[in-house]
Amino acid sequence: MASIVVFIRSMHALGDQLVGYPLLYQLHQQYPNHRVTVVAHDPVGNYYTQLPWVHQFVHATTAVQKYRCIAKDTEIFIALHHSSELYSLLGAIKRIPVRLGFKNKRATDFLWTHRLPKDINQYIGLANLQLLGQLHPFDPVQAARGSMQWLASQKAAPVEHTDVVFMVGGGAGAFKRWGIANYTALAQRLRHHLGPNTTFTCILGPAETSELAQLQQSNAANFRLMVNRPLADIADVCLNARLVVANDCGPSHIAQNAGPPYVGLFNEPNPEWFWQRPNTCAVTPPQGTIDIQSVSIESVEAACMAVLERSPTLVAAAA
Repeated sequence: MASIVVFIRSMHALGDQLVGYPLLYQLHQQYPNHRVTVVAHDPVGNYYTQLPWVHQFVHATTAVQKYRCIAKDTEIFIALHHSSELYSLLGAIKRIPVRLGFKNKRATDFLWTHRLPKDINQYIGLANLQLLGQLHPFDPVQAARGSMQWLASQKAAPVEHTDVVFMVGGGAGAFKRWGIANYTALAQRLRHHLGPNTTFTCILGPAETSELAQLQQSNAANFRLMVNRPLADIADVCLNARLVVANDCGPSHIAQNAGPPYVGLFNEPNPEWFWQRPNTCAVTPPQGTIDIQSVSIESVEAACMAVLERSPTLVAAAA
């Protein structure tokens, strides 16, 4: 069995891993008989050993370790790092026939057999897919959704579906969190558009204890809570939602890969972490501020209706 090695970016957060899932999924579609090894600088193997598209995970922190984990039968070498010269050198020294990497004004860019110019204004997950697309064209949207459909298929039990998903967390800190009061007010406005029986599900992780307490105290009608749930459950909910509104948080990339109408809330423009599509919209504070609390409920409401209007089947369901 021939091998493929993928060097993922040196990041440890959940979102950093999720933006790589679609590429690994698509690799398996295109090369089902190849052995795929994922190599990371950080100890994030728990995110990858569960995937059927990954045969081996290697935690390598030195150049020597990274060199040694490239098998002799490797046919395809993929580096998702944006600026390091190490990986293009490793692939060339090992004489891997097919070497994919980002072109980013580095002296060793010419060593890639297939390259994609790095664009800091492009969603990282899409850039990964377009890099792989240098070998064989495919639909990145379908690849992303397919990876989430597999993830959802791993749920241990049926998951209750919902109309609107709110992702109210933000592991990096309060500066990324729009706030429960804003989300509950938004829900009232969305009911006016989508109907009084519209259901809402809030997704919370271990860092959102304050938000959980606020939601439990509010006793908001038609509000469901998903607390510390597996990624498979979150994927299933997102795949079946009519709308997702999310802070800049790890689970937001499940929603962005799944592809429902999506509104992302940011304290400042962050295009590398937002997938711009016809049915998505990024909302940021007014010019001159980076305070996410200055994002108005009206602006988020307008963004929600705009993405729904660009999703005809969902508009019909909401009417």
